[in-house]
Amino acid sequence: MFIGETSLWFVVLWQRYSSRNGYEAVPSAASLTKKNLTSRQSYVLSLPAICDISGTTLMNLALIMTPVSIYQMIRGVLILFVALFSVFFLKQRISRFEWLSLFIVVFGVFLVGYSGNSGVTINVSLVTGVLLIILGQVCTATQFVVEEHIMSKWDIAPSKLVAYEGIYGSSITLLSMVVATLTFARNEESSNFNIVYSLQDMFVNPKVLYSSMIIMASIACFNFFGITLTNSMNATVRSTIDTCRTLLVWLVSLSLGWESFKFLQFTGFALLVLGTLLFNGAITIDKKKLPQWLAEDYPGDDRIINVVDEEVERF
Repeated sequence: MFIGETSLWFVVLWQRYSSRNGYEAVPSAASLTKKNLTSRQSYVLSLPAICDISGTTLMNLALIMTPVSIYQMIRGVLILFVALFSVFFLKQRISRFEWLSLFIVVFGVFLVGYSGNSGVTINVSLVTGVLLIILGQVCTATQFVVEEHIMSKWDIAPSKLVAYEGIYGSSITLLSMVVATLTFARNEESSNFNIVYSLQDMFVNPKVLYSSMIIMASIACFNFFGITLTNSMNATVRSTIDTCRTLLVWLVSLSLGWESFKFLQFTGFALLVLGTLLFNGAITIDKKKLPQWLAEDYPGDDRIINVVDEEVERF
């Protein structure tokens, strides 16, 4: 994952080369008010990298202990954590209508998970996995909000931010793997913490090696587009759209015949898409048709996503 992010340095170098040859983009009005993030100050980007590796590790541990349906269902709370953190730490304003839209998304994800949740026995492993998922989502939400805070204070290109995160994340992960090899795997050659055994296991298996390369390219694009979205809009929008990945996975699984169509699951996805479109302002409702408690602060031109903003149009 972090090697894929580090590969974006090629994009950064290409952008630097293009600017030297007269193709430098005109800076936006918002970027002129920000300070440039120097290489010495880039250590702040280690914070989202730490949140990233912590969240990813916790989620992978949780996936071992919980069924995929429950994993995907509880993962939907990410947007609520991001929204809460944005309000408390970034002082953003989210209207009651937008909160309602977020809860519609979460309920949709809940139905998706519940539809494939038959015959699951509650035990200590399951409860531990659920707690790990929630903790992992807190780490991911913290990552999104920290990235938005950094980009609101400093002028840094999304590609450069992801590239720096890749360097810090790779360094932290490599150091952790070396420490784990020297401690937990000292007397166990085939231990999961043995870095030498792990690398050998990857390179002798073509499927693992090729899928790892695909993941590197995928995660580089995923984080670049995600950071660009955060820069143009905000972290809550990014997490809301990220939740819709569940819909794409479902459609691909249906087309490949990996799972059968379930009406309850379809209802959940319909609610997920509806909540996302309502939150993003793609679907508007006449204020006169809404209850008064929703109409009082219905998002208009001051909504959390301003679609006519200069940076959004530029993006």
